[in-house]
Amino acid sequence: MKIKKSLLADGALLLIAMAWGLNFVVMKNALQRITPFMYLAVRFLLAFLILAAIFRDNLKVMDKEDIVGGTIIGLFLFFGFATQTLGLLYTTPAKSGFITGSNVVMVPFLAYTLNKKFPGWYQVLGAAVTFAGLGVISLEGGFRISKGDFLTLLCAVFFAMQIVTIEYYARRGNPVNLAILETGITGILSLLAGALTEPMPVTLDLTMWIAILYAVICCTAGAFLVQNVAQKYTTSTHAAVIMCQEAVFAAVFSFLFWGEPLTLKALTGFALILAGVLITELLPADGVKTESRVKCGKGA
Repeated sequence: MKIKKSLLADGALLLIAMAWGLNFVVMKNALQRITPFMYLAVRFLLAFLILAAIFRDNLKVMDKEDIVGGTIIGLFLFFGFATQTLGLLYTTPAKSGFITGSNVVMVPFLAYTLNKKFPGWYQVLGAAVTFAGLGVISLEGGFRISKGDFLTLLCAVFFAMQIVTIEYYARRGNPVNLAILETGITGILSLLAGALTEPMPVTLDLTMWIAILYAVICCTAGAFLVQNVAQKYTTSTHAAVIMCQEAVFAAVFSFLFWGEPLTLKALTGFALILAGVLITELLPADGVKTESRVKCGKGA
């Protein structure tokens, strides 16, 4: 049963990665007509209201662990999206996706500092190979990093911390309450930042609302709810490697809708990323997983 739940969790995380990959292109277009923080404020506050309305009974049983965890996760989420959205103003959707995905190599070590449980050498190897693939695609000649790339690299650090803290608190509290709180906190902080630094948007046309509602439903309310539940059944390192596939989806959708070319360099990076995922998926993560594979292997 645990193996089946783990596979379902991995599949759910992959769907999230696909939705997020498409949103790099959608958000790039949206940012041409709305300021970054106001975009985030509308996106996350609507997601918060949807989750709070659907799961209002959960709010009645919210405890201190949920509040502390949701607040910490929400802070990392806000800074992650703030730096990512600002960075996307100065870089392409594909590069933004791949640099964001570099959090995959940070997660195993951040997780170790938090829970003192080493993720396993195969997990670290898979993360390193994936990170190499990201580097092949993202770095330009002479290892130049633009302003947008640097901001996006900061976002990768914050997202890595968000993944690690979700694993920690989702196993101690209520994943649904964590999702409600993290979206609410991100929305409020984005609104405050936008009010202090940006002009208020005058009007939002139909195309703009379609982009926002896609981000709200598929990439925020639904995505973070599914992520928090799924991470009860998989490790943070595993989750990071799977979700970094958003970088691949971002490049594909950027090619299809933004006109960004798919080069041999990019395809080489894709191959390395796929290799990293296969390493983490097919090889044991730790002693417990190895033992479960031995017990359930041929008879499953």
